[in-house]
Amino acid sequence: MPDARSAPFSAAVTVLFADISGSTLLCAVRGDETAYKLVSTALALLEEQVQRVGGRVIKRIGDAILAVFDAAGPAVHAAAGMQFALEAPGCEVRAEGVRVRMGIATGTAVLDAGDLYGDVVNVAARLVSLAGADEVLLAGETYDALPTPMRGAIRVMDQLALRGRPGWVLVYQYLWKQEGATVSTVVRPRGLAAALEITYSGQTYGLGPERPKLTIGRDPDNDVAIPESVVSRHHAELVLRGDKFLLVDRSTNGTWVLTDGGDTFRVTREELTLAGSGRILPGRQTLQPLRYRVGPRGV
Repeated sequence: MPDARSAPFSAAVTVLFADISGSTLLCAVRGDETAYKLVSTALALLEEQVQRVGGRVIKRIGDAILAVFDAAGPAVHAAAGMQFALEAPGCEVRAEGVRVRMGIATGTAVLDAGDLYGDVVNVAARLVSLAGADEVLLAGETYDALPTPMRGAIRVMDQLALRGRPGWVLVYQYLWKQEGATVSTVVRPRGLAAALEITYSGQTYGLGPERPKLTIGRDPDNDVAIPESVVSRHHAELVLRGDKFLLVDRSTNGTWVLTDGGDTFRVTREELTLAGSGRILPGRQTLQPLRYRVGPRGV
């Protein structure tokens, strides 16, 4: 296990995020003090399982822990150990309804002053946000790095689009408890068949794998700069996520989307999947619109 050093260094690692599911509801139902004690007890239990297999806890992040391992096998063993420890007879936190979800990813990360940075950390964090209570989700690289005997308890789920990443991630589920498991169907590789075209002030922009994001805002550093006071400095983004194009609003006044089919949407600090064609109006409906069209690639 890599130790903290004075200078940052890169290493091949497996990262595990373990998050307590439903902690917000726990606080609301049991009260802050009781919930804090239960969460602290649960996190200490999880940390014991990390250390038991030679992993290292990087830090606690609210009601979650971030841990790092030299290899994929120990990380998966730690995940199983966590779930079984919570299911042990007499486990106080399990009796109180505390359940845990996990995401595991393998790749290269930068270790600096005891902390961990890199895309592998982001992937693990995204996976844990997709997992349900008691679930352990693995990225494809983690599955590939496991010893063959360990793969029998793992099934492929799907190619999923993770927030903040334009491409697909092949996601697996670790069946730490086999009974009652849902039968998995065959996963077929997904491809991007569509493209997004944006037109504004005589300029045309295309979004696809080669250009997965377009920024809109008042500041001149945006791809589409709109010098209007009702437009926020960094108002919105058009992003490719998997096989979908999304409008992601980050503004004060919101963004209107008027489809050519007659629908009108106002998006404020949320996301909207774009389909067909229409107009995008940031800040106010009377501004010059951005025209959009989602159509087949290469057409």
